[in-house]
Amino acid sequence: MNKTSKNQTVVSEFGEISERKRAFAFHRSLASHRFLVFRKFVKFSRKSQITLIIAIAIFIVIIAAFIFYAAYYFKNKNPIEPLAFERLSIENYINGCVKKTAEEGLNLFGKKGFVVDNDFKIPDIEQIRNELSLYINNNLNICLKDFKDFKKQGWDVEKGNINAKTQINQEDVAFDVDFPLKITDKGNTINFERFVTKINVRLKYIYDLINKIVEFDSKYKRHVDLSTLNEYNVNISISDFGDSLVYVIDDPKSLIMNEPYRFVLALKSE
Repeated sequence: MNKTSKNQTVVSEFGEISERKRAFAFHRSLASHRFLVFRKFVKFSRKSQITLIIAIAIFIVIIAAFIFYAAYYFKNKNPIEPLAFERLSIENYINGCVKKTAEEGLNLFGKKGFVVDNDFKIPDIEQIRNELSLYINNNLNICLKDFKDFKKQGWDVEKGNINAKTQINQEDVAFDVDFPLKITDKGNTINFERFVTKINVRLKYIYDLINKIVEFDSKYKRHVDLSTLNEYNVNISISDFGDSLVYVIDDPKSLIMNEPYRFVLALKSE
Protein backbone atom coordinates (compact mmCIF):
# COMPACT_ATOMS: atom_id res chain seq x y z
CA MET A 1 0.00 0.00 0.00
CA ASN A 2 1.44 3.33 -1.01
CA LYS A 3 1.74 6.39 1.24
CA THR A 4 -1.27 8.12 -0.24
CA SER A 5 -3.58 5.15 0.47
CA LYS A 6 -2.36 4.96 4.06
CA ASN A 7 -3.09 8.64 4.58
CA GLN A 8 -6.56 8.23 3.10
CA THR A 9 -7.24 5.29 5.45
CA VAL A 10 -6.14 7.28 8.52
CA VAL A 11 -8.27 10.24 7.49
CA SER A 12 -11.25 7.94 6.92
CA GLU A 13 -10.81 6.29 10.32
CA PHE A 14 -10.39 9.68 12.00
CA GLY A 15 -13.56 10.90 10.29
CA GLU A 16 -15.51 7.87 11.56
CA ILE A 17 -14.25 8.48 15.08
CA SER A 18 -15.28 12.13 14.90
CA GLU A 19 -18.73 11.16 13.64
CA ARG A 20 -19.10 8.69 16.52
CA LYS A 21 -18.05 11.38 19.01
CA ARG A 22 -20.54 13.85 17.54
CA ALA A 23 -23.32 11.21 17.62
CA PHE A 24 -22.48 10.32 21.23
CA ALA A 25 -22.43 13.99 22.21
CA PHE A 26 -25.79 14.52 20.46
CA HIS A 27 -27.43 11.58 22.24
CA ARG A 28 -25.99 12.69 25.61
CA SER A 29 -27.31 16.21 24.99
CA LEU A 30 -30.70 14.82 24.02
CA ALA A 31 -30.82 12.67 27.15
CA SER A 32 -29.81 15.64 29.29
CA HIS A 33 -32.54 17.74 27.66
CA ARG A 34 -35.10 15.02 28.28
CA PHE A 35 -34.01 14.81 31.95
CA LEU A 36 -34.41 18.59 32.35
CA VAL A 37 -37.83 18.43 30.73
CA PHE A 38 -38.77 15.58 33.09
CA ARG A 39 -37.56 17.58 36.12
CA LYS A 40 -39.57 20.59 34.99
CA PHE A 41 -42.60 18.36 34.45
CA VAL A 42 -42.21 16.90 37.95
CA LYS A 43 -41.94 20.39 39.43
CA PHE A 44 -44.95 21.51 37.42
CA SER A 45 -46.92 18.45 38.54
CA ARG A 46 -46.12 19.12 42.19
CA LYS A 47 -47.23 22.74 41.83
CA SER A 48 -50.41 21.55 40.13
CA GLN A 49 -51.08 19.13 42.97
CA ILE A 50 -50.59 21.86 45.59
CA THR A 51 -52.87 24.22 43.64
CA LEU A 52 -55.49 21.47 43.33
CA ILE A 53 -55.32 20.71 47.08
CA ILE A 54 -55.74 24.41 47.93
CA ALA A 55 -58.70 24.68 45.54
CA ILE A 56 -60.36 21.62 47.11
CA ALA A 57 -59.79 23.04 50.62
CA ILE A 58 -61.37 26.37 49.64
CA PHE A 59 -64.31 24.51 48.08
CA ILE A 60 -64.83 22.49 51.30
CA VAL A 61 -64.74 25.68 53.40
CA ILE A 62 -67.34 27.32 51.13
CA ILE A 63 -69.62 24.25 51.34
CA ALA A 64 -69.24 24.12 55.14
CA ALA A 65 -70.07 27.84 55.42
CA PHE A 66 -73.13 27.34 53.23
CA ILE A 67 -74.33 24.40 55.35
CA PHE A 68 -73.82 26.43 58.56
CA TYR A 69 -75.74 29.38 57.12
CA ALA A 70 -78.57 27.14 55.91
CA ALA A 71 -78.81 25.45 59.33
CA TYR A 72 -78.89 28.84 61.09
CA TYR A 73 -81.48 30.19 58.62
CA PHE A 74 -83.88 27.27 58.99
CA LYS A 75 -83.39 27.17 62.76
CA ASN A 76 -84.49 30.80 63.06
CA LYS A 77 -87.39 30.57 60.66
CA ASN A 78 -90.89 30.22 62.01
CA PRO A 79 -90.91 26.72 63.49
CA ILE A 80 -93.85 25.46 61.45
CA GLU A 81 -95.01 26.62 58.03
CA PRO A 82 -98.70 26.21 57.18
CA LEU A 83 -98.95 23.52 54.56
CA ALA A 84 -102.70 23.43 54.10
CA PHE A 85 -105.84 25.30 54.99
CA GLU A 86 -106.49 23.17 58.09
CA ARG A 87 -107.12 24.12 61.70
CA LEU A 88 -104.28 22.03 63.17
CA SER A 89 -101.70 23.29 60.66
CA ILE A 90 -102.58 26.95 61.26
CA GLU A 91 -102.82 26.48 65.04
CA ASN A 92 -99.38 24.84 65.18
CA TYR A 93 -97.90 27.69 63.16
CA ILE A 94 -99.28 30.40 65.46
CA ASN A 95 -98.51 28.45 68.65
CA GLY A 96 -94.94 28.08 67.40
CA CYS A 97 -94.64 31.86 67.18
CA VAL A 98 -96.23 32.31 70.62
CA LYS A 99 -93.62 29.96 72.09
CA LYS A 100 -90.72 31.60 70.22
CA THR A 101 -91.79 35.09 71.31
CA ALA A 102 -92.29 33.95 74.92
CA GLU A 103 -88.79 32.44 75.01
CA GLU A 104 -87.29 35.63 73.63
CA GLY A 105 -89.12 37.68 76.27
CA LEU A 106 -87.93 35.45 79.11
CA ASN A 107 -84.33 35.50 77.82
CA LEU A 108 -84.27 39.29 77.60
CA PHE A 109 -85.91 39.63 81.01
CA GLY A 110 -83.28 37.38 82.63
CA LYS A 111 -80.32 39.09 80.98
CA LYS A 112 -81.64 42.51 81.97
CA GLY A 113 -82.28 41.17 85.48
CA PHE A 114 -82.60 43.38 88.55
CA VAL A 115 -80.45 46.28 89.68
CA VAL A 116 -81.12 46.78 93.38
CA ASP A 117 -80.36 50.12 95.00
CA ASN A 118 -80.14 50.96 98.70
CA ASP A 119 -83.93 50.73 99.02
CA PHE A 120 -83.55 46.93 98.53
CA LYS A 121 -86.68 46.69 96.43
CA ILE A 122 -87.23 44.36 93.49
CA PRO A 123 -90.26 44.14 91.16
CA ASP A 124 -93.06 41.98 92.52
CA ILE A 125 -94.51 39.00 90.66
CA GLU A 126 -97.39 41.05 89.27
CA GLN A 127 -95.00 43.55 87.68
CA ILE A 128 -93.01 40.72 86.11
CA ARG A 129 -96.16 39.12 84.73
CA ASN A 130 -97.21 42.41 83.16
CA GLU A 131 -93.78 42.96 81.61
CA LEU A 132 -93.71 39.50 80.01
CA SER A 133 -97.30 39.86 78.78
CA LEU A 134 -96.50 43.24 77.24
CA TYR A 135 -93.57 41.71 75.37
CA ILE A 136 -95.90 39.12 73.80
CA ASN A 137 -98.41 41.84 72.87
CA ASN A 138 -95.76 43.96 71.17
CA ASN A 139 -93.72 41.27 69.43
CA LEU A 140 -95.94 38.31 68.48
CA ASN A 141 -97.00 39.90 65.21
CA ILE A 142 -93.32 40.35 64.26
CA CYS A 143 -92.80 36.59 64.40
CA LEU A 144 -96.02 36.07 62.42
CA LYS A 145 -94.76 38.58 59.81
CA ASP A 146 -98.24 40.09 59.83
CA PHE A 147 -99.51 36.85 58.24
CA LYS A 148 -97.66 37.44 54.96
CA ASP A 149 -97.24 33.67 54.51
CA PHE A 150 -101.02 33.29 54.73
CA LYS A 151 -101.73 36.13 52.31
CA LYS A 152 -99.26 34.73 49.77
CA GLN A 153 -101.46 31.64 49.59
CA GLY A 154 -104.49 33.79 48.85
CA TRP A 155 -105.98 33.52 52.35
CA ASP A 156 -107.87 36.43 53.84
CA VAL A 157 -106.95 37.21 57.47
CA GLU A 158 -109.03 39.27 59.89
CA LYS A 159 -107.36 39.74 63.26
CA GLY A 160 -108.26 41.29 66.58
CA ASN A 161 -106.01 42.67 69.32
CA ILE A 162 -103.39 40.54 71.06
CA ASN A 163 -103.95 40.31 74.80
CA ALA A 164 -101.52 38.02 76.62
CA LYS A 165 -101.77 36.84 80.23
CA THR A 166 -98.74 35.38 82.00
CA GLN A 167 -98.74 32.97 84.92
CA ILE A 168 -95.43 32.53 86.79
CA ASN A 169 -95.23 29.13 88.47
CA GLN A 170 -92.60 27.34 90.52
CA GLU A 171 -91.62 25.01 87.64
CA ASP A 172 -92.73 26.89 84.52
CA VAL A 173 -94.16 30.06 83.00
CA ALA A 174 -97.53 29.78 81.20
CA PHE A 175 -98.78 32.17 78.52
CA ASP A 176 -102.46 32.45 77.62
CA VAL A 177 -102.93 34.69 74.56
CA ASP A 178 -106.33 36.02 73.53
CA PHE A 179 -106.02 36.65 69.80
CA PRO A 180 -109.23 36.54 67.73
CA LEU A 181 -108.56 35.41 64.17
CA LYS A 182 -110.75 34.76 61.16
CA ILE A 183 -108.97 33.08 58.24
CA THR A 184 -110.84 32.52 54.97
CA ASP A 185 -109.93 30.64 51.81
CA LYS A 186 -112.33 30.15 48.88
CA GLY A 187 -115.38 30.66 51.04
CA ASN A 188 -114.16 28.39 53.85
CA THR A 189 -113.49 30.02 57.23
CA ILE A 190 -111.53 28.94 60.33
CA ASN A 191 -111.88 30.96 63.56
CA PHE A 192 -109.52 31.13 66.54
CA GLU A 193 -109.86 32.89 69.89
CA ARG A 194 -106.82 32.00 72.02
CA PHE A 195 -103.45 30.29 71.99
CA VAL A 196 -101.64 28.72 74.93
CA THR A 197 -98.01 27.75 75.52
CA LYS A 198 -95.87 26.81 78.52
CA ILE A 199 -92.11 27.43 78.91
CA ASN A 200 -90.19 25.21 81.33
CA VAL A 201 -88.38 28.00 83.16
CA ARG A 202 -88.41 27.95 86.99
CA LEU A 203 -88.83 31.70 87.25
CA LYS A 204 -90.70 31.63 90.59
CA TYR A 205 -88.00 29.34 92.01
CA ILE A 206 -85.28 31.79 90.92
CA TYR A 207 -87.33 34.76 92.13
CA ASP A 208 -87.58 33.26 95.65
CA LEU A 209 -83.80 32.85 95.73
CA ILE A 210 -83.28 36.47 94.63
CA ASN A 211 -85.61 37.66 97.39
CA LYS A 212 -83.49 35.90 99.99
CA ILE A 213 -80.24 37.27 98.54
CA VAL A 214 -81.57 40.84 98.62
CA GLU A 215 -82.95 40.42 102.14
CA PHE A 216 -79.60 39.13 103.41
CA ASP A 217 -77.71 41.97 101.67
CA SER A 218 -79.97 44.53 103.34
CA LYS A 219 -78.76 43.25 106.73
CA TYR A 220 -75.15 42.32 105.93
CA LYS A 221 -73.91 44.66 103.21
CA ARG A 222 -71.71 43.00 100.54
CA HIS A 223 -71.72 39.66 102.33
CA VAL A 224 -72.77 36.36 100.78
CA ASP A 225 -75.19 33.93 102.41
CA LEU A 226 -73.59 30.64 101.31
CA SER A 227 -75.96 28.47 103.34
CA THR A 228 -79.00 29.84 101.47
CA LEU A 229 -77.31 29.62 98.09
CA ASN A 230 -76.51 25.95 98.69
CA GLU A 231 -80.20 25.19 99.26
CA TYR A 232 -81.00 25.97 95.62
CA ASN A 233 -80.19 23.67 92.73
CA VAL A 234 -78.70 26.33 90.46
CA ASN A 235 -75.22 27.45 89.40
CA ILE A 236 -74.20 30.85 90.80
CA SER A 237 -71.15 32.99 90.06
CA ILE A 238 -70.49 36.13 92.13
CA SER A 239 -68.22 39.01 91.17
CA ASP A 240 -67.35 42.41 92.54
CA PHE A 241 -68.03 44.89 89.74
CA GLY A 242 -67.27 48.47 90.71
CA ASP A 243 -69.86 49.60 93.24
CA SER A 244 -71.99 46.46 92.70
CA LEU A 245 -71.96 42.84 93.79
CA VAL A 246 -73.16 40.88 90.74
CA TYR A 247 -74.83 37.47 90.93
CA VAL A 248 -75.18 35.44 87.71
CA ILE A 249 -77.66 32.60 88.22
CA ASP A 250 -77.77 29.75 85.67
CA ASP A 251 -80.51 27.15 86.08
CA PRO A 252 -79.63 23.83 84.35
CA LYS A 253 -83.20 22.62 84.86
CA SER A 254 -84.65 25.59 82.97
CA LEU A 255 -83.65 25.28 79.34
CA ILE A 256 -84.40 27.72 76.53
CA MET A 257 -83.05 26.72 73.11
CA ASN A 258 -80.99 24.02 74.91
CA GLU A 259 -79.24 26.60 77.08
CA PRO A 260 -79.62 27.02 80.87
CA TYR A 261 -81.80 29.98 81.76
CA ARG A 262 -79.73 32.91 83.07
CA PHE A 263 -80.75 35.65 85.48
CA VAL A 264 -78.52 38.57 86.49
CA LEU A 265 -78.79 40.38 89.82
CA ALA A 266 -76.72 43.47 90.67
CA LEU A 267 -76.67 44.76 94.26
CA LYS A 268 -75.40 48.34 94.40
CA SER A 269 -73.49 49.37 97.51
CA GLU A 270 -73.99 53.12 97.14
